[in-house]
Amino acid sequence: MHQGGKIEIKISDAGDLAEIRFIDSGDGISDVDMDKIFEPLFTTKQKGTGLGLASCKNIVEQHHGEISVKNNPTTFTIRLPKTISSLSVKR
Repeated sequence: MHQGGKIEIKISDAGDLAEIRFIDSGDGISDVDMDKIFEPLFTTKQKGTGLGLASCKNIVEQHHGEISVKNNPTTFTIRLPKTISSLSVKR
């Protein structure tokens, strides 16, 4: 967020899922960039690798969850299962 701002974190119960929302008071994400932000190597910054959100998405999905984003206000939502009853473990 340019020139400061606030980030609010909310955690809620969504049935079998835990939901974590990160809400910021920034300018939002352009519509052009919205569909690309989780792609590896995509960045809008002069410095940066474009791996941050791609890594976050990968980690969340490895825990059988999902991550999404929306604007007005910009909100990243992570939904994770509270328990994982049937995982196939690779050995």
